[in-house]
Amino acid sequence: MVADGIRIESLVKTYGSGDTAVHALRGADMAVAKGEVVGLIGPSGSGKSTLLKCLGAVIEPTSGRMTIGERVIYDNGWQTRDLRALRRDLIGFIFQAPYLIPFLDVTDNVALLPMLAGTSNAEARKNAVELLEALDVAHRAKAMPAQLSGGEQQRVSIARALVNRPPVILADEPTAPLDGTRALAVVALLNDMAVRFDTAIIVVTHDEKIIPTFRRLYHIRDGTTVEEIVSE
Repeated sequence: MVADGIRIESLVKTYGSGDTAVHALRGADMAVAKGEVVGLIGPSGSGKSTLLKCLGAVIEPTSGRMTIGERVIYDNGWQTRDLRALRRDLIGFIFQAPYLIPFLDVTDNVALLPMLAGTSNAEARKNAVELLEALDVAHRAKAMPAQLSGGEQQRVSIARALVNRPPVILADEPTAPLDGTRALAVVALLNDMAVRFDTAIIVVTHDEKIIPTFRRLYHIRDGTTVEEIVSE
C-alpha cells in the first residue's frame, strides 16, 4: 500500500556503542495512509516507545528514512533544523493521560497550540469550538478540566491533537484509563476523525479490548516490525 500519511523505511536506533550498545530498532518499516488508523503492539522492551519517539521527532534515529506526505523529514539525518515546528505543524499527540492545563478552560486548552504558532486568539478559539462540536463536547467548552469526566477529557485531548490539522497523529495508550465501553468509543472517534480530517493515526496499545477493531496492525518485537491484516 502506498502511504501518503507517514512511512518509515529501515529505521534503526542504537543507544550507546561497542559492547554496551542497545539495538532498540533493527530496521523497522511502517506505512500508514491518510484517513487510516493502525495499531502498534508488542511486548515491553520490544521497541514500541523508541519507535514512537522517533516518529514524533523526539529522539533521532541512527539511520533509515521517514516521510510524512511527500516531505522527507529524516534520511540518515533530520532534513529540517526546526524540530519543534515540525512537531507542531505535522504531528499531533494523544497520550494515556489527557494532560490538560488545569487553569485553562476546555476551549483555551484546545486553542493554545495554534495561538502559540501565531494564529489570532479569535481564529484559534473558533477552530477549537468547531472541533469540540465535531467531538460532541462543545457543551463543555467553558468548563475547566477538573469538571470533565474521563471520557470528556480524552475527547478534548483528541481535539487538541487535531487542532493544527496535522497529517499524522500518534496516540500512546489512549484507552488505557478507560473502561471497555469508553475505550471502544474513543477508537470509533479516532476512526471518524482520521477520515474526516484526512489524518494518519498510529495507536500504540496493550488494550486487548480494542485490538480487534483495527483493520491493520504492526507487531514489533526485538526492534523489527511485522504487518498483520486483521480485516479487509
